[in-house]
Amino acid sequence: MFSLHESDEKQIGLDEIISQCRCRSPQGNRLKNAKHFFAPAEKSELAEELDAVAAIADLILAKPDEAAEAQRILSQLRELRGTLHGLEQERLLDETEFFELKRAIAIFNRLALHPNLMNAAKVSMCALGDAERLLDPAGSGAQGFYIYSEYSQKLRKLREQKRELEHQISEASNELRLQLLKERNLLGAIEDEEEERVRRELGIQLLHFLPELQANSENCALLDFRIAKAELALKWQACKPSLAEAEEDALIKEAWHPLVQASLKKLGASFSPHSIRLERGATVISGANMGGKSIALQTVFLSLTLAQMGYFPPSKELRTPLYAFMTFSAEMAGDYDLGLSSFGKEAVKIREDFRRSKQKRGLIVMDEPCRGTNPSEATAIVQALCNAYAGMSSTLLIASHYKVNPGLGIRFYRIKGIKPENLQLIRADAGTADSHLIKQIQAMMDYHLEEVDGDHPVPSAAIKIAELLGIDPELIAAMKALWQEEKWQK
Repeated sequence: MFSLHESDEKQIGLDEIISQCRCRSPQGNRLKNAKHFFAPAEKSELAEELDAVAAIADLILAKPDEAAEAQRILSQLRELRGTLHGLEQERLLDETEFFELKRAIAIFNRLALHPNLMNAAKVSMCALGDAERLLDPAGSGAQGFYIYSEYSQKLRKLREQKRELEHQISEASNELRLQLLKERNLLGAIEDEEEERVRRELGIQLLHFLPELQANSENCALLDFRIAKAELALKWQACKPSLAEAEEDALIKEAWHPLVQASLKKLGASFSPHSIRLERGATVISGANMGGKSIALQTVFLSLTLAQMGYFPPSKELRTPLYAFMTFSAEMAGDYDLGLSSFGKEAVKIREDFRRSKQKRGLIVMDEPCRGTNPSEATAIVQALCNAYAGMSSTLLIASHYKVNPGLGIRFYRIKGIKPENLQLIRADAGTADSHLIKQIQAMMDYHLEEVDGDHPVPSAAIKIAELLGIDPELIAAMKALWQEEKWQK
């Protein structure tokens, strides 16, 4: 079992994503917030989780009222860990805790009346009729709880005597009233002792149902969480991921990032979905600056992360092996407490990921590594990383604008970007607002990924864009001259 580093979760917006998965009970929310990742050894457990979510989604489409009723019931469930722990330790429970148990047992029994949903969710709910009757000895069906007179003949007589005394007190004179009050207080103390004895006896009797109570509580968490996952899958129209063998590739088709998609929708734009195959070794994504490489990396990593957590990822199709670890590296601020520069911190992560990759198959995603390092050294570092991972079982997915030479075990993708000839179609008349020109340029950007060979040219639209945005002609001329010289030298 493993978990993502907190910084990796922030990079892909994981907390915001899973907040869209709406559990109704504290048990379900606790399970969701645990963020369990299924390790390679838990492949069968993950397959069962995904099958359950798929079956519930089908049931929601066929019988939406049944799932909605179960969620309404689950929303009434309270946190039970403290009460069940007290019961297990044979602690004297108070009336509030007995009320919680009574309410929970009623919820368990009502959920047990939905076998189709239980079967779809792959959980079982044990009906506890005897326990329900134990906490409602009069059979009133009332939701509340108190120490009923039916629990003890002695308690019944004490309460009858108290009621009679209270009637006498209401009619007695001052002197007699004081005497009667003393008698009532004595009866009250005896009643408290008897109620405590009854509570202790009730706890002993309920202790026999503890395994079923604990199992039902855990199954409520699973039921709630799986229904919420199914709802989210339907909302996203997401695919059920398929699980590949350990040595196989990951394949993602038309994946999108829900947070980015929502932001773009507010701006009247649409998200360009990403498709990619990740083999063992290194995969390099290139593209112009601000061309969408970071979003592509986040989208791919998010989809694979969600699949390994038992969610349906936002994509049309996804097939993946289970990785022993997953890590996402992007530009990070320096850690001044440790006195490390940005690259120092980056180097530590490179070291740790590489060491782990020698032992286990991992997914290592790096967004523009060494961007603060001088270009010559950075190019050498990126090339060395790709060469090293090319012969390993792990998968390195790296976005970089530095040139990487092709080799066995290194694959290449690029953001399609803008075709240079299309930039000629943009009109930059005098007085045209910068914002309008930028929108025209963005409208021409193709953010889809395409596989290319290792000798594909570096995108070269930046100088033309600078020219369109009105940079002085002498600067543009100098840029073009130096660019041609650079290309000639290479």
